Amino acid sequence: MRTESFKVLQTFGLEYPNYKMLAQAKSGNRYIVWYPDSLGVDVGQEVLIDFNDDSWRTIDNPRNGRKSDIAKVSKVN
Repeated sequence: MRTESFKVLQTFGLEYPNYKMLAQAKSGNRYIVWYPDSLGVDVGQEVLIDFNDDSWRTIDNPRNGRKSDIAKVSKVN
């Protein structure tokens, strides 16, 4: 398992049953990430994403310790 830091570019709130955000990797790639549990993230902050091989597993808000599984990810061009 590996962990990478992503910058939150935009939050979309709850789109039942998941929350949704736009996050940018250090590579510059941007992703829409859906997750079921509220993280209380702010635009501009960093979140930590855990990967198992190429599978996106969990997302963590290091500011408040909240963590959620990742339900879905879509790369944005």
